[in-house]
Amino acid sequence: MKFSLGLVLAISLAGLQFLAILIVVSTSFVTSEKAMLQHARDLLAEAGANASAHSNGFLKPAREAAELSKRVIESGIIAEDDTAQLEQFLFQSLQNESQISGLYYGDESGNFVYVMRSDGPAAFRTKIMRRDPTSVRTELIWRGPDFAEVEAVLDPDDRFDPRSRPWYETAKAERTTIWTEPYIFFSSQQPGISVAAPVMRDGEMTGVIGVDIEISTISNFLSQLAISDRGSALILNDNGDVIAHPDMTQIIVPDGDANLSFVSIQEIDDPVAKAAFTRLANDGVVSIERETQTEFAYQGDRYVSLLKPLLGMDLPWTIAVYAPESDFTQDIKDNRTRNIWLAAIISFAAALAGLALAELILRPVRAFAVRTALVSQGEVPAAEPLPETYKELEKANETLIDQIAQRREADAKILELNRDLSHFSRVNLMGQMATGLAHELSQPLTAISQNVDAAISTASQQKDTNKDLLDILSELDDQAHLGGDILRALRGFVRKDQGEAAPFDVNELLAQTERLLHHEASTHGIALRFDVPPLPMVTGNRIQIAQVLINLIRNAMEAITEADSPVKEVLVSAKAKPKALEIWVDDSGPGIDPDVTLFKQFETSKKDGMGLGLSICRTIAEANGGRLWFDREHKDRTRFCLSLPV
Repeated sequence: MKFSLGLVLAISLAGLQFLAILIVVSTSFVTSEKAMLQHARDLLAEAGANASAHSNGFLKPAREAAELSKRVIESGIIAEDDTAQLEQFLFQSLQNESQISGLYYGDESGNFVYVMRSDGPAAFRTKIMRRDPTSVRTELIWRGPDFAEVEAVLDPDDRFDPRSRPWYETAKAERTTIWTEPYIFFSSQQPGISVAAPVMRDGEMTGVIGVDIEISTISNFLSQLAISDRGSALILNDNGDVIAHPDMTQIIVPDGDANLSFVSIQEIDDPVAKAAFTRLANDGVVSIERETQTEFAYQGDRYVSLLKPLLGMDLPWTIAVYAPESDFTQDIKDNRTRNIWLAAIISFAAALAGLALAELILRPVRAFAVRTALVSQGEVPAAEPLPETYKELEKANETLIDQIAQRREADAKILELNRDLSHFSRVNLMGQMATGLAHELSQPLTAISQNVDAAISTASQQKDTNKDLLDILSELDDQAHLGGDILRALRGFVRKDQGEAAPFDVNELLAQTERLLHHEASTHGIALRFDVPPLPMVTGNRIQIAQVLINLIRNAMEAITEADSPVKEVLVSAKAKPKALEIWVDDSGPGIDPDVTLFKQFETSKKDGMGLGLSICRTIAEANGGRLWFDREHKDRTRFCLSLPV
């Protein structure tokens, strides 16, 4: 059987193209699957690291609060037998740490002071127990955030003795800071844990300071971890109990005594987690020494899992993470199937195109063959000009050039995507650095605030109280709290937190800003004036807007101070417009260097500046629906303008 040369060319072209595409698709699938599985393991490791860091960050302040309170009492700054002073100190410590549920102190005589958060009739409740050899007096006091008493009652039936509690007995026996086993708090019915530290005097223990925290926040964090569509993370105690899970209803169950307790990994209503980690608890103890990744099967699906010990808190907890492989590879498999069908369609189309192309290629060849036959038969003179045999190849050449141009264009796009990916990586790194910096700075600020509170308390007890010292300490305390608020706002902004955008009074914010910066301006001999009429309410994150205003005013004062301007004045003014409110910060400084590009990261005119302040301020303004700019048309003084939506 003889075949047409055009058909052979078309079939060969289509077959070779299909084979090449199939090889490329198969190779790409294998390499992509390996890469995605490795990516899955990296995601599990990252999720485990995030859960570990969050857990440590959640538990560390409670331990530090217990140990700081211990040192304050041992140093005599707070007298442990002065119930009123001790209650106020515990109250202030509780306000400084939002994750703490309660702080308490019990002594060797059975006296007890306990300050905790309350659902009513006020935000906080204090229990004070005074015990003598013949009687016990228990007083319950509810207080508002300002420590004002709202309600107080006596409880004659309360016979609680702190000396008999496990946290007291363990701290007394070990003479060091200890963690209790996780348990269900009686009042809130939420999972919790306590940290206790013994108070020592002259080598003898006089009492124990304790801190209660609810660990349900860790479960909330686990529910937000982006592992995969069906992936999950949980935390196991060394006895096999599940103490944190994305679904809080999974971990608390009634026990045989009509109380609530933690569910064990063997009994949890999470079949995948049970299949993945039950084997760890079969011998009664869940304990691993280093991070371990494994694979397992459940109902025909393959899963990857990770076990990671929680380090840094002396707690026998294990972080467990799992995810199905198909969550990471299913898209690749679907894409492989689509590519195979696409290859078949392209090959079929290529076969049709090959037939047409073969016809175009063979037509001039046939014409030449016919002419040759006619010449050989003498029907056509040999001197007759040759026909145009390869004119069609010019069109093929044009098509090839067009294909090359298109290929250079999918390359340009790939290069652009690579640049975007590189930029995203840098932005993500800066976000991680900012989050870490905010986390690291929050701890010393908390310690500063607590130490200042202790200093204020000590100074107030002196016979000749120095009012100037008290004013300085009060302002230092305000600055520490403000720093903490700014760090929390920065951390929320980096983590894509929506913040608390709400209407607020700009007049009040400006008045607070004036009070905050008045002393700083006076120190540098700068006249700080606020010329502001009554303004309407605006909508936004009040703390973030305050951060922008303070940064702009301080920039103005720094410019005046560094240049030693003859006129030292900063004027803050504002004007309400139909849909927005504009605030202007004018200063009598030397102005802006024309060579400096404002609002560009890492570009600054300050000697010790990083070039991030104005960039961050503009980002905050835009995130709150406003705008920040430099008014170059205002010639008399340097003016920065901030607009906010009314």
